[in-house]
Amino acid sequence: MKKLIKKRGFKYLVSFLILFFILFAMTIQPMMTDLQGEEILIKTKPFDPRDLFRGDYVQLHYEINDISLEQLDNEILKLKDQEEYNIFKNLEGKKLYVRLKKNRKFHEVDGVTLIKPKEGIFLVAKYKYALWDENKEYKNSNVRGINVDYTLDKYFVSENTGDELEKKARNGEVFVKVKVYKGYSLLKEIVE
Repeated sequence: MKKLIKKRGFKYLVSFLILFFILFAMTIQPMMTDLQGEEILIKTKPFDPRDLFRGDYVQLHYEINDISLEQLDNEILKLKDQEEYNIFKNLEGKKLYVRLKKNRKFHEVDGVTLIKPKEGIFLVAKYKYALWDENKEYKNSNVRGINVDYTLDKYFVSENTGDELEKKARNGEVFVKVKVYKGYSLLKEIVE
């Protein structure tokens, strides 16, 4: 009987330790980014919705979300499809590495590649949709770039403070501080 209890106790301990290490491992990348990441500033274009469960937040859109064709590496341009409406459908599900360069006090897109850069500041992104020239037909020749997602699109704020933040953003007075470590990004704060 004692052997059975010892075996069960050992199994429970092992199960607990496995769960503990899984949960601990999930915190390593954000902690490393916070401790060792480089802080950058990015220009935003936000609006202010409300989440029923989590409260007020500012939905953020960045200038670096829209990427021109000239900033895409050749291997990405080779993936263009001839389909009229979803010209970059071959990019769906692929990791894109967006290299950033500093221009005065802000960072902007330097280039986009499918290969992880060995050095410099870069963000991991996912393709969302193609950008088309306004007031023109949806033809391959009218594509001007792509829009990407960095998963940095929500910033939660105290209740009833989102409207004030949105007004400041419309005037170009709001920027975002982001910590970046090996492509992983962590939204730290909104700077006014």
